[in-house]
Amino acid sequence: NVVKGIAYKEIGAVTVNAKRPVRTHLDELPFAAWDLLNIEPYKKAWAKHGYFSMNMATTRGCPFKCNWCAKPIYGNRYNTRSPQKVVEELTLMKKLFSFDHIWFCDDIFGLKPGWVKEFTAEAHKADLLFRYKIQMRADLLLKDNTIKDLAESGCDEVWMGAESGSQKILDAMDKGTTVEQIFSATRLVKAEGMKPCLFLQFGYPGETKDDINLTLKMLFELMPHDIGISVSYPLPGTVFFENVKSQLAEKSNWSDSDELLLMYKGTYSAEYYKTLHRFVHKKFRALQTKKHSLKNVLRYTYFSTTAFIEQKKLVSLQ
Repeated sequence: NVVKGIAYKEIGAVTVNAKRPVRTHLDELPFAAWDLLNIEPYKKAWAKHGYFSMNMATTRGCPFKCNWCAKPIYGNRYNTRSPQKVVEELTLMKKLFSFDHIWFCDDIFGLKPGWVKEFTAEAHKADLLFRYKIQMRADLLLKDNTIKDLAESGCDEVWMGAESGSQKILDAMDKGTTVEQIFSATRLVKAEGMKPCLFLQFGYPGETKDDINLTLKMLFELMPHDIGISVSYPLPGTVFFENVKSQLAEKSNWSDSDELLLMYKGTYSAEYYKTLHRFVHKKFRALQTKKHSLKNVLRYTYFSTTAFIEQKKLVSLQ
């Protein structure tokens, strides 16, 4: 029988079979054979962090239209497992492995209306106590009672794709969120005792120094728990890729680039964005140190000095 969804090479020729239909009823999928897993090497690797974390996916896909996001596997469809099935599997994993923490690696956790509230109720019913982190959009966090429900069910860390503090850039990305929503969601997550974390993206076409400064202003005013910084990366199959592909002749994929290499002609040079990355991280860590511990004043002075050096270098690169 022909297996749908695969490609293979036979006698020098490549055969690509028909696409496999997307599963929409994820509860029909069996649990992984957790009982066959030798977890000890993985658990040992986590020991240095002081807790043991495992991963789980509760959904497949993302229905939003950010024009730089390829979503090559599941496309724009969004399908989810039921809270009951998720809690059932977590209960099994807890029994087998005694984990402390779960990273729900969904593109968007709990998008379906009422899902988070139901998950919270099911977790409490099963007496399932653990901490977890998720990825979620700022606008979705503000709907219903989502932030409170997340806190009640053990959520510890919330990563948001903030991307930019400039509404102009968010609109250019077709992000569908507002800067005001990022501010509101971050503050409310903090208020519920959770840790808001922001993904930031520099170098999107049309971004100017004023836009970058708006992003920095947002970051240093909100001071999230953690940040992840990248430059805009043109993934094949996206609107963004089509807009810049004529500039990608020399470098066109991960094998000859890296996550901080600007692969098209941006407002500033590739070196500028690498320096910006270092500067933002150093200043952010310095401010965190100053805020959280006066005992580390010497360390703060060191990071402040190196951040100042990076800032001077940024000016020279403009």
